[in-house]
Amino acid sequence: MSLSETLKQAVKATGLSLYRVGLDSGVPDEVLGRWLKGERGITLASADKLADYFGLELTPRKAKGKGRGK
Repeated sequence: MSLSETLKQAVKATGLSLYRVGLDSGVPDEVLGRWLKGERGITLASADKLADYFGLELTPRKAKGKGRGK
């Protein structure tokens, strides 16, 4: 699952209003609303804020195939 989809699921799963998530995370609710509707993307800074708010972090996956990343 992509980072964007993981963040979208986290926003929707809270059951909180976009206004509340926006206030608490520092990402404006207008940005969240347009992003969730697929009207725009979000910046890396906004993704960082959301990940921090939800306690999410990236972890490396096992590499596919030989020689990847070397």
